[in-house]
Amino acid sequence: MRGRRVSPAVAVVSVDRPRTLRYRKAAVEEPSGPGARHVLGTFVLGLLLAGGLAGLGWAFQSDTFRVRQVTISGASPAVQQAIEDLVAPGCAESLAGPIECPAGNLGPNELTLNAGGIARQVEQLPLVKSVQVKAVLPNRLQISVVERQPEAAWLVGTETFRVASDGVVIDRGPRDGLKVVVGQVAGEAVKPGDHIDVEIIKAAELLQERLPADFGIPPKRIEYSPVDGLAVIGDQDFIAMFGPPRDLNLKMAELQRIVQLAKDKRAPLGFVDLRYKTPYFRTR
Repeated sequence: MRGRRVSPAVAVVSVDRPRTLRYRKAAVEEPSGPGARHVLGTFVLGLLLAGGLAGLGWAFQSDTFRVRQVTISGASPAVQQAIEDLVAPGCAESLAGPIECPAGNLGPNELTLNAGGIARQVEQLPLVKSVQVKAVLPNRLQISVVERQPEAAWLVGTETFRVASDGVVIDRGPRDGLKVVVGQVAGEAVKPGDHIDVEIIKAAELLQERLPADFGIPPKRIEYSPVDGLAVIGDQDFIAMFGPPRDLNLKMAELQRIVQLAKDKRAPLGFVDLRYKTPYFRTR
């Protein structure tokens, strides 16, 4: 017994099988839980989507969101009437500005209303400089207008057209109180909505202001033609041709020299042509 070695006892425990069983059990049971939740979530989402679509369909077809009241500010009676006919034809005006639409003749649905498109249509009116269109849910429309103001009169034959500072021909009207009057003597007649070169209007205003003060030549009338440009007719049928409105200050300097030459000769001017590089003039 003394020379014999005894091996220590070893206990062996198998753990593979229980782990495998637990893993397999979990693998069988796990998919059933998330699958049920996924189906339930899909069902709820479908209900919400269907409800939302139904709500949108009701909103688009219901009279709740159709325009019942339109408020217009900053517009003259003619412009207001034009906007009413455009936005809410047939609706009755109740006050100076707001209009009420009867139940049988409501305006467009505000959920589908194109405010930018309405603004662009209103801006086509010659009197309208700018406009803002705002839909106020559920059924109101607010329109704010800034109108052009007439500054010049443009004469075509016996008709007088009023022109704004940006050159837009506004309408036919009186010339009283306007800065300058220009008579068109050739070319195609203008109409409201047309555009006249702003430089022509500015040059005519400058001539009307400076000729009496600097040269003692009060204009009886100022004329314009596409071929000859600007011309001033003064007392005793004096005519000064200025041509296009460009380089007007240089032309005025030449006119000053010519006026002085006429004074030195003690001969009144009858005609001056400043359209070309070398001016021409004659005395009476």
